[in-house]
Amino acid sequence: MPLILKDYQKRALGTPDTEGALSVFLELARGARDAAALSTAFNTARRRILGEHLRDAPYRPLSTDAPDIPQICLRIPTGGGKTLMATHAIERAARLYTGVDHPVVLWLVPTNTIRAQTRDALRTPGHPYREALLSYWPADRLTVIDIDEGEHLRAQDFGARTILIIATMQTLRVDKTAGREVYAYKEAFEPHFKTLPDAEFLERVSDADLAERPYLRDLIGDSGARPIKRSLANLLAWHRPIVIVDEAHNHTTPLSFEVFRRIRPACIIEWTATPAPDQNLLYHVSAQELKAEDMIKLPILLVPHPNWREAVRDALLTRERLAERARLEPDYVRPLVLFQAEPKNGTVTVEVLRAHLIEAHGIAERRLAVATGTQRELDGVDLFAPDCPIDFIITVEALREGWDCSFAYVFCTVQNIRSSRDMEQLLGRVLRLPYARERRAPELNRAYAHVCGSGSVQVASELVDRLVSMGFEEFEATSAVQPGTDDLFGDRDDNGGNAVAEPPEVQSAFEIPSAVAEQLRKSFGELMPEGVTLDPPAPDTEAPPVVRVTGLLAPATVDAVVDAVPKRHRPELSRQLERHQTRAQIALAPAQRRLDFGPLPRLALPVQGELQLLEPALLAELAPLSLAAAPADLPGFTREEDEKPFLIDLDQGQLRIAVEHPNYRLDLDSGTDAMPRAELIRLLDRAIRRNSLLQADTIAWIGRVLDELSARGIDLNYCARHTNRLAEALAQRLKTLVDSQRRHAFQHSLLDGSAGLCLSEHHAFRFDPERYPAHWWFEGRYHFEKHFYPRPGELDSDLNTEETACAIAIDRLDAVRFWVRNLERQPLTSFWLPTATDRFYPDFVLRLEDERLLAVEYKGGDRFSNDDSREKRDIGAVWAAASGGRCLFAMVTDTRIAGCPVEQQLQRAIAKDGGGHMP
Repeated sequence: MPLILKDYQKRALGTPDTEGALSVFLELARGARDAAALSTAFNTARRRILGEHLRDAPYRPLSTDAPDIPQICLRIPTGGGKTLMATHAIERAARLYTGVDHPVVLWLVPTNTIRAQTRDALRTPGHPYREALLSYWPADRLTVIDIDEGEHLRAQDFGARTILIIATMQTLRVDKTAGREVYAYKEAFEPHFKTLPDAEFLERVSDADLAERPYLRDLIGDSGARPIKRSLANLLAWHRPIVIVDEAHNHTTPLSFEVFRRIRPACIIEWTATPAPDQNLLYHVSAQELKAEDMIKLPILLVPHPNWREAVRDALLTRERLAERARLEPDYVRPLVLFQAEPKNGTVTVEVLRAHLIEAHGIAERRLAVATGTQRELDGVDLFAPDCPIDFIITVEALREGWDCSFAYVFCTVQNIRSSRDMEQLLGRVLRLPYARERRAPELNRAYAHVCGSGSVQVASELVDRLVSMGFEEFEATSAVQPGTDDLFGDRDDNGGNAVAEPPEVQSAFEIPSAVAEQLRKSFGELMPEGVTLDPPAPDTEAPPVVRVTGLLAPATVDAVVDAVPKRHRPELSRQLERHQTRAQIALAPAQRRLDFGPLPRLALPVQGELQLLEPALLAELAPLSLAAAPADLPGFTREEDEKPFLIDLDQGQLRIAVEHPNYRLDLDSGTDAMPRAELIRLLDRAIRRNSLLQADTIAWIGRVLDELSARGIDLNYCARHTNRLAEALAQRLKTLVDSQRRHAFQHSLLDGSAGLCLSEHHAFRFDPERYPAHWWFEGRYHFEKHFYPRPGELDSDLNTEETACAIAIDRLDAVRFWVRNLERQPLTSFWLPTATDRFYPDFVLRLEDERLLAVEYKGGDRFSNDDSREKRDIGAVWAAASGGRCLFAMVTDTRIAGCPVEQQLQRAIAKDGGGHMP
């Protein structure tokens, strides 16, 4: 059964109903012939999906020799489903960029173990990855092979089947190609090369090849010309594969680029949780987005222990309490503990820990499993099975690559956390949420870590470092690790969180080198800046000095402390102080203190006696979309050459011109024999299908369009040979028709003054204190005191940018209790108002001290009067008018347009009573 894509995956990839970063980029990149054009496509796609105010990012071309090959990276943290997304990305690249129905794909993975697992998953019937591929290509048109099986490919497979070749980069990444099977001359490939031209980019037999395989000398003719290698690498270079790169941050060396030069990719789509600084990061999924879609367990409640025995004891108690909660869940969940023992040269080895669990705690042996390099007691075990007795798993360095069980809830390490780099992988196992959905008991939506360490703050900092290495942003990782208490399941409020009336006083402590401590003493003497103390090392010990920090520090204090130490120590000290500042900001945030933002009523309409939320789906019901009477003209499609040719079409077209004599060229665009009409309609329907339209209506409309094209002299053969261009033209025309119908329904239902329109408390929206799935976070030098969440998301860190300046003005208003930087394209976690074709997300939502609500949209002067802004002003005014004075809406802009500063515009909006008639 195929997995349904999560919203963040749709925004990354694109679907018929959701605009996505990858799809937008590939469509814009088609036809680009240099790095500048690809850079434009790259940044335009980022802004389209992540927000119009996003700054341009540098785009690095693949190489100076191949500046036209798109190479982009998608950052997905651990647990985000990179492999599933990669399977869907193949179809987008083929349809929107290369223009072939059946592409060749080279899928590169980091290790041979992952290679085997990926290959098997893509081959296994019923596996979600296999099902994703089958949703685009039937089984008899799909081939998945290991790179070692390349000789089994037949010449007739190319173009008739979608071919996925799974390999490691190490297989291809060599200085010299002689002796490597993928670059070797193979007679089995002879049929593939019979009709190929003598292209310059194909590798030829070298002296090293002749030394390796002397029989190749027989292929050299009298002229001495070296023949083209009949190799898999040359075959890939001819067919220009779509390249998928897993863990792509490991493949940014010059030798990796040389591999790409040899195989001539059509495009390169990279996937990683931790991109290198110079990768072209197109889209970033945050850990909070995974949390918002119930993909991972957060926060991690951390409990440090003075010794390993106490850590083990409390890990067992935590599991028992979780098991009690799990029994009340509607579906089966069995919480597991992952124990990390010390290696053989340590004290608490696997054997010692196992014996302790059995003898000291009475754990039955059948409930224990050991998973190490030599003991593989999990092989063949289904941990999800209700009759599986295993509750505890002991490992040392890492579980088998690819192992995954979302029932793992508790992580307990008896190793010193500072020396345990392998805990990252184990933490990744614990973070997965069972069956990827929210559990009823809030305790089952969290993860638990029991570790050995002398101080909770130092241990938390080490755990944060591990999360950063797993793809979390620094702010996200700091937010994710929260201190546990002696009772992890104490009394909780109705919202499922700890009820905190006043923010706790946050303290941090971290060790510093003696030289740094001495410099601080010299700079400040006895009188340290407020909130900062320096503890000398204990007498007769080798322990380093410790800096202790209390409460939120003023930026000037942070600067003074950092500037007081030698330059080489400043980056680390700055990192520790900023981490403390983050923890302090988190503690002060209203959401963290479980204060209630309050409900935001939303627009609703009475439908058959019940109020229903006014959203795009309801508009479709009120005025069902129909193509029955829609015009079937396609003015944007002609026989002229496409301005944005598909890569493969253009490449093969150039080569065909070189080998065909003009006198013998046939007119393949005439007639009707290229493809049956029914088959063409089926292909086009699949390419433009929309859930809001009946398939029968779409098929009939496509048929009428083909008739109209035929009447204009565009034969069926031309349409069949240009299905990608035709599908694009159809999709664009369809969007125009659908948008027109929706605008009519929207105008009738809303803006014309529907008598039943009102605000509904039943459909009210609430900001979830635990879910704020920002793509990135504000990192500027300003502390927002009234923002509901610890830090605003998707707000430029430059205080002088227009939106950030507006946010600062909001934060300083006395009339504001708290506010939210409202995130775009997050329908489940952000407040929105309906538009004719989509949703409108005001930039800021304010709860005023007098309990009224104010939605604020900021528009730059160049956009203040355009059609989009007018529609947003109209819907905002309707929402405010329907509230009877409870809600306000303001569209603010820069001083030059408004005639007064933003602060004054906001004050004027607050001064209004919010009433008024419906426009």
